Amino acid sequence: MPIDAERSAHVYEACKLTDNLFVLNPFLPQQNFYSQQLRALALAAEISDRHLAPGHRSVCIVGAGVAGRTIAAAFRSLGAGVTIVDKEKVDFTSYRNAIHRELHPNIIFWPFQEPTPATELPFLNWAQAPVTEVVDAMMKEWEESFAKHVAFIHAEVDEIERAATPLTIKLADAQKTELKADVCVIATGFAAERQFGNLQTPAYWSPSSIIESGDEVMVSGSGDGGLIDALSPILGKDVTKAAHILAARLSKKPMKTDVKAIEEERRARVTAGNKDSEDPCPFYSTVHLEDEDTEEIEPFIKRDPVPSVTLLHESKSAYSFSAAPINKLLLSHFSNGPARCVTHVKGSLKTVDNQATMVPENGAPECIEPPTTRFAKVMVRHGAPPAAKEILDEPDLVRLGELSSEHLDAAILPGYDSSKYAWTRKGVGNAAISMKVLADSLERSLDLLSRAYDLDFSNIRMLRTNIEGEPIKVNLPTADTRRAERFDLFPLMVGPVLVELGEPDTTRDIDYED
Repeated sequence: MPIDAERSAHVYEACKLTDNLFVLNPFLPQQNFYSQQLRALALAAEISDRHLAPGHRSVCIVGAGVAGRTIAAAFRSLGAGVTIVDKEKVDFTSYRNAIHRELHPNIIFWPFQEPTPATELPFLNWAQAPVTEVVDAMMKEWEESFAKHVAFIHAEVDEIERAATPLTIKLADAQKTELKADVCVIATGFAAERQFGNLQTPAYWSPSSIIESGDEVMVSGSGDGGLIDALSPILGKDVTKAAHILAARLSKKPMKTDVKAIEEERRARVTAGNKDSEDPCPFYSTVHLEDEDTEEIEPFIKRDPVPSVTLLHESKSAYSFSAAPINKLLLSHFSNGPARCVTHVKGSLKTVDNQATMVPENGAPECIEPPTTRFAKVMVRHGAPPAAKEILDEPDLVRLGELSSEHLDAAILPGYDSSKYAWTRKGVGNAAISMKVLADSLERSLDLLSRAYDLDFSNIRMLRTNIEGEPIKVNLPTADTRRAERFDLFPLMVGPVLVELGEPDTTRDIDYED
């Protein structure tokens, strides 16, 4: 689905500090790989239209993560000269060992979007898979397509002088390098997660953050990170898969309409500054899933008996507005009724007698530091500060927070402007990327999907890549076809290509030009 001009303009306004300095706003809610990529595409298109002109097309991107590389690719396809500056020597270091974290493109946007297990982007596409495999797929496409068209500097940014045009980006290298650029976009993402005193818990992407043992565990935080970690002792690494399957089933039922109405009502009462809603939302505390839906979730339960989970939250309720509705429904299922194993405690973490202590609003404080705690494992998921704090001053960060509240529509985007990033038989835009890159990306996405849902694509050879509306047909074994249909995996858009189940057209080969 394309993005409308008004929504695209909201992204621009949410990210603008000056006419030549922008930040992919880390304070916007619903942050995941796909949302960052869609915002990057919208921002690049808006900046290109408003600020770039012949002789003034130099762009510096600070940060080489998912958002940084996507916006660099976007600017390159729009005809800009692009330089990336990043302090890390190894690509995607935070995610390299996170095989326990499975990513899904848009499950956090349900019920406002139907769940789709593959991205619909002009480039750098991926499908539902562990984050390690997602970044590997993205890096393969980057190296095949954009790497040779984008300058890359490994250095830390010391300062950005924005008084004059072009602006000056000062690097903290031995040569004290200064770069000039017509536009600079900061896409540095997030710094290390906030910890609480001496209570050091594993980072979200750390392999040791998965809770696989212990009769009693505790999680502090009611954003998506907190809810996923509260569910992981029960569902293990399959929280994402269970969420997709549940969302696919509920999309055919009145529950979808109910959840959408509830979330829209809560959005109208969002509290500026903390992204929570004044509405405590009793809906999630009382809703119950139908038996036929819970039967789809039960195979993912890893332990019998399931552990006891305590979820500590400062938000109005454990079902905070900032968390994805589908994660709140899963939490509700395991917090209410016969499946109950999660207990909610409204309160906060505090230091009492030099020890981390759970302090409920109603009840006695309880030390949660080993070895005195009853909890086998404690996870603190209080979010991460923006990494841009190392470059920007406090008024800039305050302004970005205000902009995120003023332009909440920039959080959930339906797609991108395909007229700006249009594929032809010679590639996409001005990036000089061949159709073979798209064909390879499509095959990688199908491979990721096959492993996520145990589908047999081994007998499929990509015979054509069609960007003009006619779908590509893929044929699966009978049992796999039933599974794919049950989970609403097809029809599937992978970038600009539509993939459907059916007999493939074997009359012609892959249709691309090198």
